[in-house]
Amino acid sequence: MELSLDIIYDSEPEQAAAHVLAYFRQEFSKPSPPPKSLSHEEKALLEQIDAAFGDVTLEDGIGLMTTQLLDMNAPREVCAAVAPAEEHSDWRRITPAMIRACWDALIFTDPKGYRFLLPAWLTLDLRGQLGDFDALDYLPLIPENCGFYESQATLLNDRQLEAVINFIEYRQKGNGSP
Repeated sequence: MELSLDIIYDSEPEQAAAHVLAYFRQEFSKPSPPPKSLSHEEKALLEQIDAAFGDVTLEDGIGLMTTQLLDMNAPREVCAAVAPAEEHSDWRRITPAMIRACWDALIFTDPKGYRFLLPAWLTLDLRGQLGDFDALDYLPLIPENCGFYESQATLLNDRQLEAVINFIEYRQKGNGSP
């Protein structure tokens, strides 16, 4: 049976939360594309991202599933019931399937969530596993994103910002963009 998030509008919060978690388990279990072969420069960039964000946790930030629910204007009680099931400790556990199911997460999260989720977007983008999604669409410091992500990026430290800048430069160089 194909599950849907539409239940959040038609059920009591407790019932909706259980259904929402089942929906996300279904979506997160879908197969992911295999990683591409990486160049030396991509491997070095992955190492830099891992070093800069390695010990970042979600803390009390807004996680992946909750962002999707916020995007849908889900009741606060449903969001609160789902939040404990979020990945809190290791952004490396975020898979391409999880991003496909919650692709707007970087828009609807808070600064702690952004700092936690961002390295997953960057590394999966470098590995060629984001499919139609482009990590550049969710980054500050990109002129077309000006004003959208600055408030989410306020907690990034200098090492993290440097990794983001190097990612942007690498991607723009590959796209032929200035």
